[in-house]
Amino acid sequence: MTGNLTMHMLATVSVLALALGVKHAEGACGAAADDEACARIENQVAAACRETEARQAALKDVCSIADYRSLVKSVNGTNMWTAALQKALDEHEIVRIPASADPYFFDGTVTVPSNRRIEAAGATIRLADGMRTVLLRNAGAQDGTLAPIPSSARRDDNIAVVGGRWEDCCTRRAGYGRTGMFNLLPRRKGNYYGVSTMFFFNNVSHVSVAGATFYHVGSFAVQAGDADALVFRDIVFDRCFADGLHLNGNLTRVLARNVRGQVGDDLVALNAYDWLNSSVNFGPQRNILCEDLELVRLPGVPAYPAIRIQPAKYKYADGSVVDCAISDVIFRRVKGVTTYKMYLQTPRYAIGSEPEWGEVGSGGNLFFSDLEIDLDSPIDKIGQYVTQEAPRGHFAAFEFGANLSLVHFKNIDVVFHADRWPLTHLVQVGPKSCFFPGKDGKPATEIFDPYVSCRVGKVVLENIRTRGTVPKELVHASAFDDINKDGRSTGRGVIEKIERR
Repeated sequence: MTGNLTMHMLATVSVLALALGVKHAEGACGAAADDEACARIENQVAAACRETEARQAALKDVCSIADYRSLVKSVNGTNMWTAALQKALDEHEIVRIPASADPYFFDGTVTVPSNRRIEAAGATIRLADGMRTVLLRNAGAQDGTLAPIPSSARRDDNIAVVGGRWEDCCTRRAGYGRTGMFNLLPRRKGNYYGVSTMFFFNNVSHVSVAGATFYHVGSFAVQAGDADALVFRDIVFDRCFADGLHLNGNLTRVLARNVRGQVGDDLVALNAYDWLNSSVNFGPQRNILCEDLELVRLPGVPAYPAIRIQPAKYKYADGSVVDCAISDVIFRRVKGVTTYKMYLQTPRYAIGSEPEWGEVGSGGNLFFSDLEIDLDSPIDKIGQYVTQEAPRGHFAAFEFGANLSLVHFKNIDVVFHADRWPLTHLVQVGPKSCFFPGKDGKPATEIFDPYVSCRVGKVVLENIRTRGTVPKELVHASAFDDINKDGRSTGRGVIEKIERR
C-alpha cells in the first residue's frame, strides 16, 4: 500500500484481517494481472465504440423533420410532431430536428428502425401533458420478463441519438405504470411490465446517445437491456427524478462517459438483476466502462447519491434460473456519489412471510479508481442506520452482498464522519437489515435481505486517502444470527484476502 494511506488505516486493516483470518499479499504479479484485466475491458469497449462509429459513418440519406410538417396535428392548440418524426424515420437514415426556440411536442411513442440517426442539437423535444408511454424505442424491442428473449428474435442494429433537450412535464417521480410505459395496455407481468423510461433500447446492438440533456423526467431517462455495444457520452440530467442510466441484464461492451446532473435515484444503475416492475431483461453484464461521472446537488432538488451494481439470480416463469452476474467493470473519476450498492435486494416483505424469490449473484474483476466520496450520512436515512443500532446499523461507501472474485480500489479519497456515524466503513461485505415494527395490528417488515451469505475472494486497497473522523473498521464483514427471529434471517459475509499496495 502506498504512502498516502494513513497509519490509522494500516493498523485497522491489519487488525481486521487477523480477526477474519485474512491473508495479506503484495507483489508485482497481482498488480500486473489487474492492469491486464483493465486493459482487456478498455479494449473491448473501445472496439464497440469503433464499430458503432463506423456504422454511423456509413449512413448518408438525410432529411429534416420539417419536410413532414404536413403530418403535424393540432391537439388543443398544440402542434404534435409524433407522426412527422415517425414517417421521417421510416423513410430516411438520418433525421434532423432543427434548432428552434419553440419545443417540438410529442403525444406518442416513436419507434426507431435499424441504421438510423436522430440529430437534434439546439432542439427541445417535449412530452405532451399526460403522455404515459415511452418517447423513443427501437422497433424490435422484446419482452424478456417471463422467459429469455429467443435467439431467433431479429435484433435491431445501429441507432444513434445526437443532441437535443428531451423534456418531461413531471415535477416528481411518477412511479412504475404511471409514465414511461411501453404501451397503454393494462399492466400485467409479461406485457412489458418493467418498462418505465423515456428512451428504451433492448434486443439491439450498436446504440449511441450523445450530447443529450434530459429534463424533469419522471421515469428513468434511459433504460436498456439485451444489448451489445452501447455508448452514452456527454449526457446531462437536469432535475430528473428517477435513475439516469438504468441498464438491465444481458449487456456487453458498454461505455458511459461524461454523465452528470441531478437525479432522484441512481445516476447509473447496472441492474443485471432487478425487480419485476423495473426490468424486462435479466442476465449477466460484462465489459463495462463508466468514467467521468458526477452527481450534482442543487438546493431544494432531491438527490440520491448512489450507483447501483446489482447481480443476483433470477427465476423465470418456468422455474429456470439465470445467474445475473456482473464482471469486468471499471468505474473511475466519479464525484458526488457516496454509496456503491452491490447487494441482493428483494422488495420489502412482512416478517414471517416469504420474500420475493432471489439468490445471491456473482461477479468479479470490479475496478474502482479516482473516486471522491464524502460519507456524511447513511444514504438510506431510515431505521437502524439513523440510530446506529448494532448490528444492523453498519453502512459503507461500498456495500457488497454477492459472491465476487476480485474488487480493486485505487486512488480513493474518502471523508468520514465517524464522530456522528461510528458504524460507518469504506467497505462492507455481507447481509443488510432494516427492521420496522408493525403498527395498528400490521406485521413488522424488513427492507433488506438479512439471510444473505456471500464471499469476496480478494479486496485490493491501493492508495486509499482518508480524512475527517475515521472509523475503527474500514472494512467490515457483517453477520446476523436469526436477527429477526423468523427462522430465516441468518447470513454472513466473508473476505478471503485483503491485499495492500
